[in-house]
Amino acid sequence: MALFLFLRKNPRVVILVAVLLLCIYTTFLYLTVGQRGHDTILTNLSTRFTEGKLSMSIYRIPERDISNYYGNYYVYFGPLSSLMLMPFVYLFGEKTPQVFIGVFSMLVSFPAVYFLARNFKFSKTDSLWLSTFFVFSTVMFSSSVINVTAYQVEALGVPFVLLALCMYFYKRNAFFIGLFIACALMTRITLVGVVAFFFFEIFYKRFTIKQFIVLLIPVVLALGVVGAYNERRFHSFLETGYKYNITKATDNLKLNYEYGEISPIHIPANLYSFLIMSPEPVLKEHSQELTLRFPYLRANAWGMAIWFTSPLFLYLVLHFKKGKYTVSSAATAFILSIPVFLWYSVGYAQFGYRYALDFLPFLLLILIPSLGSRLSKTALALIILGVLFNLIYSVSMWGMYPLFNIYP
Repeated sequence: MALFLFLRKNPRVVILVAVLLLCIYTTFLYLTVGQRGHDTILTNLSTRFTEGKLSMSIYRIPERDISNYYGNYYVYFGPLSSLMLMPFVYLFGEKTPQVFIGVFSMLVSFPAVYFLARNFKFSKTDSLWLSTFFVFSTVMFSSSVINVTAYQVEALGVPFVLLALCMYFYKRNAFFIGLFIACALMTRITLVGVVAFFFFEIFYKRFTIKQFIVLLIPVVLALGVVGAYNERRFHSFLETGYKYNITKATDNLKLNYEYGEISPIHIPANLYSFLIMSPEPVLKEHSQELTLRFPYLRANAWGMAIWFTSPLFLYLVLHFKKGKYTVSSAATAFILSIPVFLWYSVGYAQFGYRYALDFLPFLLLILIPSLGSRLSKTALALIILGVLFNLIYSVSMWGMYPLFNIYP
């Protein structure tokens, strides 16, 4: 009887539990029968690390995400992902699924967002709703559960950025803030731009110059490690290896690259993918008209606008409210977006605009004031809608719908 009364008085909790159970079930499907990618690049590189080698074995050369430098093959992402997998590879061998990286990213991001929301005075239930939104209704979800190397590496940077923000809001421990940023940039070097947030906070007297200098110590050390890693492989401190990407001259973005690897000419396409692009219809076979068949939609492989994958962000347009950290967050998001929007590739074969992962935590900080002190029914509905859209359609670009067990 007591449980019945509690559930009756707290319908938001009932709905939240139901949504979380659905998320857990669907995540399990994606991590098992719903996998599209079967990459083992990160685990293979972990094995090579345990052998004291930095290059891939010539007997197991993958088709993408590697560089060919004078007959040696290297992974052009930062080393942290493979370093984290090393203990598992040492114990369980190369059969260790590299999607463990994505699982780790989700497991850490969920409580990190919860504590961030609690810091902004949201209730425990609303904080759980926001955690559910961030992990299951953004590009974080698809990047974490689809076993494609690039996705896994990009997802891994997010929890470290969130941890740096949590450390800032709760402890102001500059060294650990810097340590988490250092981990983030060892996944993708562009995440060094996260330091901008803490630089801007100096002007609001919420962070001191001394703290900022302490923050930079682990960041500079990490840059040195990555630079030495590059120098050892490519004889250049600054060369990550993407210049020698084996697919760059042959994939469907070849013409984009001819306009320049980094160029303002690529900004419109990236913004279109991020802000405008919609899903595609699923047509009946041999249909000469616009006649749809279940499940009616599939993800556009060139990306989809953030309003489809994360409809809660509509609050930034419809109910924008400036908060205490809005300027610092917006400026940092802008800085992090510069290399993303100038890049020749919009990220083909993706669910949503996955490059937004670089600045996604700061979009969350910008969003929070617009939500008010308590999540409205509209906000909850948008979270649920976004979660369902992600759970149903995340691998639909390949004609797969694990939640319905449909594989056209």
